Amino acid sequence: MKPLHLLVFVTASSLAISCSHPTRAQYAIDRGWSVFGCAPETTRGVDPEVRVEGLAAYAQTDQRVVLSGTVGQVCATMGCWFEVVGKSGATVRVMNKDHAFFIPRNARGRTVHAIGYATVREESVALLQHLAADAGRPQAEIDAITQPQSSLLFIADAVILPSGGLDAPMPSPTATETAAKPAETPAAPSAAEPTSEAEPK
Repeated sequence: MKPLHLLVFVTASSLAISCSHPTRAQYAIDRGWSVFGCAPETTRGVDPEVRVEGLAAYAQTDQRVVLSGTVGQVCATMGCWFEVVGKSGATVRVMNKDHAFFIPRNARGRTVHAIGYATVREESVALLQHLAADAGRPQAEIDAITQPQSSLLFIADAVILPSGGLDAPMPSPTATETAAKPAETPAAPSAAEPTSEAEPK
């Protein structure tokens, strides 16, 4: 590569890096919004930013995206799932990946950004009834669910919500297990074994 061409290439690369912009999610994080889960840094032009209406195009693609909208229904039991509502009123259910974190159960109506992946899954009757119960649906409506359903879902690594006015989320299973695990008591040293405070020989 000729020196002039190399200079142009380096300059163009530097400009591209310096002109990169954060996604809506990253912008919100940088300004103090609350983060639930583990949020990777996202960049506009690298991580697609979508609304509910355009999410299906990314299903089963393994492409990480930033989903934005308004929080609709929230799981009333744990906050382990919620709906994002688009501008048209269309909704998609967001599942917190591996139940590793929960969101505040009073988040309904808040602007939300979620970072993760779109997928399509066949959901059993038992799961659909369970979700309906979590949402506080009438028993008659729960009993009326008799067929499995293929659903577009969003599996979130992180959820970003405006700070202030939110209840504390339920503790994650990992945090609960850690808190419940008793501290291990070290075994007393035997008479033949000097402790760490023993005088050196």
